[in-house]
Amino acid sequence: MFLIRIVFWLSIVVILLPGDPQSDTPPPRVTVFETLSSFRAIAADFSGFCDRNPDVCVTGGTALKAFAEKAQNGARALFRYLDEGVDPVGTEDDQDTLTDRDRSPTWQGPEHPGTV
Repeated sequence: MFLIRIVFWLSIVVILLPGDPQSDTPPPRVTVFETLSSFRAIAADFSGFCDRNPDVCVTGGTALKAFAEKAQNGARALFRYLDEGVDPVGTEDDQDTLTDRDRSPTWQGPEHPGTV
């Protein structure tokens, strides 16, 4: 359904774009009624597609869901990088790997300043 909406709105945008003014051939004339009736026929054909090809719809739906999850994850990483300037692949847990033992070293400096 998502793909059908995208195709519909992109078609509307393309229809509203002006033609090439330098073209020698006149653009074909199509009335609004003809355009709407053809869109209605296309929508009717698309609505029966999953009835005719159920396996294709299941596979396509799964692929579209995986694509959407990847797009959301990529957008989240991009926004985090732009907002905070952190590594987009790493998480907050990956940023601090030191333990308390690492933070308190066993080495001590010289007891008297100036001696080695």
